[in-house]
Amino acid sequence: MVLAARMLPNLLFGLAAGTLADRANRNRLLVAVALAGVPVMLALSWLAAGGNVAVWQLVPLSFATGCLFVFDAPARQALVMDTVPREVAPNAMALNAMASRLCTALGALAAGALIATASVASCYLAVALAYALAAGLMVLVRPPRSAASRITSQRLPFGRALREAAGMIYDVAAVRTLILAGIACEVFGFSFQTATPVFARDVLAAGPEGLGTLNAATSIGGTLSVLTLSLLPGRVRREPVLGLVFVVYGVSLVVLAQSQSLALAAAALLVTGACAAAFDLLQQTLIQLAVPEEQRGRAVGVWVLGIGSAPLGHLEMGTLIATLSAPVALSINGCLVVLGAATLLARAPTYRWLLRPRPAD
Repeated sequence: MVLAARMLPNLLFGLAAGTLADRANRNRLLVAVALAGVPVMLALSWLAAGGNVAVWQLVPLSFATGCLFVFDAPARQALVMDTVPREVAPNAMALNAMASRLCTALGALAAGALIATASVASCYLAVALAYALAAGLMVLVRPPRSAASRITSQRLPFGRALREAAGMIYDVAAVRTLILAGIACEVFGFSFQTATPVFARDVLAAGPEGLGTLNAATSIGGTLSVLTLSLLPGRVRREPVLGLVFVVYGVSLVVLAQSQSLALAAAALLVTGACAAAFDLLQQTLIQLAVPEEQRGRAVGVWVLGIGSAPLGHLEMGTLIATLSAPVALSINGCLVVLGAATLLARAPTYRWLLRPRPAD
């Protein structure tokens, strides 16, 4: 219930958050989101300090935490592209993703130290301070004046802009392709996280240390992939890279399903984590490049709406594990990911490596 409440805002507010990011000053919107996170984290700290926490108390706070992400992502990612020339925008997005992953790792280490030396409540106090610091730093961000003028000049009524965001899925072929591929990957690919703990326990008999190794391999693979994408020259088209990543993603899940040793499973998850991070980043980047600059926020809002399908994937994976086994569930979903990739390559030639750019007329 708590995790579902955190994911629900993606479905409810994804398009609205993207529309707001296109109509409002993105800096101010991010400052407002960061400031809104302070009381949410303080409330969680207060609950943790009390020691007698009920599920009904966590559900609304988890929902509020999910809202913070939903309204942060479109404005933040669009702002990243506002600050750099279009030809290096994919590299900027990759650097932003890498910084996010590194900070997540540092935050996890800091949280572990705080829990061991102080309390869980102190972790949420630290997060509240981080939100306040983020609000202060965001004030210092100054995108080019031309970008700011394009953003603030949007005068469409909110309802019409919201309808345009929904229509983007049907009217823009590139967006439609990315969203359909993203949903397929979200449901059948990213759900591997549900199987990992069961696989570590039932197949590898690895215990908590083994699960930590598998999770670490996933994170390391993700960090290495976004680092690689940040260094990839701008002249390299990202569509074929996404097509290749999609195929390898599914194959890595099939290999993971056949693994009988911790080392082989960790190696497979290193590749899986790299593919997951790369697919996520490439989808965010390409969906923004497929629309005019004044619609970037709405494009990310459409992406947020797409990742709202994640609970379906975790439910599907859990059901397969319960009725069959973790290896069989991973094999089935890995094959479905490969099938989704093959469909993408068959229906959208621009994602194939052999396609050459058409010369300009």
